[in-house]
Amino acid sequence: MRSFTVGRILGIPIRLSPTLLLFLPLLVWLIAGQIELYADLIDGISPIGIDEAAVTGGDTPIVIGIAAAVGLFVGVLLHELGHSVVAMRYDIPIASITLWIFGGLARMEDLPEDWSIEFWVAIAGPVTSVGVGAVCYAALFVLPASAPPVLVFVVAWLAVINVTLAVFNMLPAFPMDGGRVLRALLARRRPYVEATAIAAKVGRFFGGAMVILGILNLAPILALVGFFVYVAAGAESRVTALRAVLEDVTAADLLTGEPLSVPPDTSVQALLGRMLSDRRTGYPVTDADGTLLGIVSLPELTSVADGDRSSTTVADVMFESPPTVAPEDSAFAVFELLAETDADRVVVLEDGRVQGTIDNEAIVAYIELLQGIGPVATEEPEVAPPDGYA
Repeated sequence: MRSFTVGRILGIPIRLSPTLLLFLPLLVWLIAGQIELYADLIDGISPIGIDEAAVTGGDTPIVIGIAAAVGLFVGVLLHELGHSVVAMRYDIPIASITLWIFGGLARMEDLPEDWSIEFWVAIAGPVTSVGVGAVCYAALFVLPASAPPVLVFVVAWLAVINVTLAVFNMLPAFPMDGGRVLRALLARRRPYVEATAIAAKVGRFFGGAMVILGILNLAPILALVGFFVYVAAGAESRVTALRAVLEDVTAADLLTGEPLSVPPDTSVQALLGRMLSDRRTGYPVTDADGTLLGIVSLPELTSVADGDRSSTTVADVMFESPPTVAPEDSAFAVFELLAETDADRVVVLEDGRVQGTIDNEAIVAYIELLQGIGPVATEEPEVAPPDGYA
């Protein structure tokens, strides 16, 4: 599901995932159903007494659930802004912050591989959450004794939950914040890829433990979080290894053969025939001057009915804004672009001219070639001895 942008903070796009909108009603229901469980704790930490009857009667639990759920995700947003502000201090751009079913995600345009930078960026989130909890707790001493019980309950609940989430986030369950702190500390004396692999193993252990505990204690959210941690830990470990493999590879290195393109007035029927002879499933579309107009792939062509393929041109079905890269861009950037845009290929442009296209298969083939060849030693050229030497 694609997220949608709802605003900007500090220049960072703030996005909401549809999964959050689906999850919010469940979260409201869960909070509303657990008010009695929190009442004694909140009554103990709040200087203003809580009348349990005043927060459990009528529709009050639903009102509390809505206010607390919204406040919780405001806290999550502040948590992600904590990560983002520290990252930007180290000149790491933040592409976006997305709020979704499992909380928040600050997406950095470049992941830090310096252990000290990752340490401070990772720990900034939990520190911010503790700060939010402390502010909410301090607010309890500012509220007047006549403050509505609902307001007192929600503020006290947010104080407790933000600190709780900070502690939970510091579990060494990679890729949670504590797991990233663990990787940063491991990377002090180990290669980054090795540190990631170790942190991922620890993360999968904790993720599996969460799933088991969630099932045994009938806590579906804990089980879901554990499942996410288990899967994400392995996925990020693989991506980190892939980044290392493609570290010195550029987009130009992935190109093979001469760049092939088609004019926009080519019929769908003609291009389908050309695909068979070229053994290709996609082409950039260019005008007579070689200017990129779009890209067309097999799914767009086969979506045209058989009887219309002779009269339908490539221009009618092409995708007009294909993702593009420069030849000197890293191969890993190409991989990320393919993943982010859901495109089946990117176009390589140099000075506005098409140099070719790259798809996932080209990246996989290059990686397989690298792994098959292994390290390549550069041979020293033979030099003839100078005159006068035998």
